[in-house]
Amino acid sequence: MLIAPLSSGSAGNAYWFESEGTAILVDAGIGPRDTKKRLVELGLNIEQLSAVVLTHEHYDHIRGAEKIARKYQIPIYLTRGTLENSTIDRDETKVVVFENGSAFTIGELQVHARRTIHDAADPACFVVEARDGTRVGIASDLGYVDPGVMKHLSGCDGLFFESNHDLDMLRLGSYPWSLKRRIMSRYGHLSNDDSVNAVQRLLGSELKTLCMIHLSQKNNHESIVREMCTRLLRRTGASIEFAIARQFEPTGIFDVARRRERKPLPGQMSLF
Repeated sequence: MLIAPLSSGSAGNAYWFESEGTAILVDAGIGPRDTKKRLVELGLNIEQLSAVVLTHEHYDHIRGAEKIARKYQIPIYLTRGTLENSTIDRDETKVVVFENGSAFTIGELQVHARRTIHDAADPACFVVEARDGTRVGIASDLGYVDPGVMKHLSGCDGLFFESNHDLDMLRLGSYPWSLKRRIMSRYGHLSNDDSVNAVQRLLGSELKTLCMIHLSQKNNHESIVREMCTRLLRRTGASIEFAIARQFEPTGIFDVARRRERKPLPGQMSLF
């Protein structure tokens, strides 16, 4: 599976997932022109896009969704809460509503959705699964990593995970205290400390690629996140591909493949 973070942060979020000729965008926080431009830089083709899948209704995640969906005549997948709390015109744009806790298929990809804790109507994180069993998790805008989300993201071959802010930078920064409280709350965003603690619990024999996403421009710095994650990987002896997603340019293409065959969980049916 190919994954390309096109934009990551408060100015816009968009992540390309592609396998066996099927491509989806998880979030579309930048417009169609910038989306196409960044894909071209990576040698990817926006005409291949099959759908946009939204995590929640906040502007930095849906700003370009309608325009992209209409321009390329593709559907937007989203929860009922996300739809009803957005300005998406369901008469002009094709929408497909899914429920958190469910899985749905788009071409050669299956998307497993799980509700997250954030100050949105019905936010979701996803595990995107390819036909060969490769599983890549993406979780952004998390105020708290609850046990359900932790279980949902376990056993992935690739993980794209929020590391939003440094607590000291946020506390001493210029944001009003009401916004600081919101960001630090259970319904806000993950601090670097909470993010690294969660990642440590998610490290496993399957994980091949780790990319930290949604860094705050004002309350975080790539060097802080890189140092913390590097220390974690050294301490645990994990040998994985590590990166930090960028805001204003594509980060690159990650080619993620499963490391080993998986046995179905008890009661789990074969998907293919």
